[in-house]
Amino acid sequence: MSVEELNGQKVVVKRNKPTKEFHEFLLIYMYSLISMLLAKPSTPPTFWEIMRNEGRDMRKNLEKIGVSTPELISISEVDLVEEYIEGGDLYMALASGQPDGLAFTAGCITGRMHRAGYAFVDNKAQNYLVRGDSVIRTDLGFIQKSSSHYARYMDIGSFLASIMDLGRYREVEKAFHDGYMSETGRKFSYLSIIIRNLLSLGFSSDTKITLTNMVLDSTMLIDA
Repeated sequence: MSVEELNGQKVVVKRNKPTKEFHEFLLIYMYSLISMLLAKPSTPPTFWEIMRNEGRDMRKNLEKIGVSTPELISISEVDLVEEYIEGGDLYMALASGQPDGLAFTAGCITGRMHRAGYAFVDNKAQNYLVRGDSVIRTDLGFIQKSSSHYARYMDIGSFLASIMDLGRYREVEKAFHDGYMSETGRKFSYLSIIIRNLLSLGFSSDTKITLTNMVLDSTMLIDA
């Protein structure tokens, strides 16, 4: 991925490389493996669906749901070009001390997707971009239209896993939960917390903080 200038406009160029294909394979493998470990077998998206999801049709569907995405400039089998969002990704924003309200908005977006019958699957904080007080969703490849509860658990678990190494994890977790509940009326499933724990060490840049956060009491956020 690189930031370039095109016709006087800053854009992000995402090129298809062997490392990207490996990342997609790894995520699909982990998605399937965890679903079997939890006795919730679920079919992951295919490579063809991953490319299709990045296109204009999916972005239009998301806009109807109330999920903002970067403007798509062009897409091909070689690369994807979309507008540059100046605020960077949500993980970096939260790590630098920006308001918890951004995590609340990410929770709202996740809840809207679930109410509409969709799941992001790859829902880490790095897949949200920040523009002022707004949160914009990028990296759309793993979206599924599915009634699978497991896909929804994966959305919550992957987001929480991606922020587990933050010193302010507890408050960010609560903000994301409150945003999600405001849209769905539901707390988190305990399976989301299990998925969080399974994924967190792969996401974490600080094992000590992650392990400390992993043992925090999350019962107030979980359905009985």
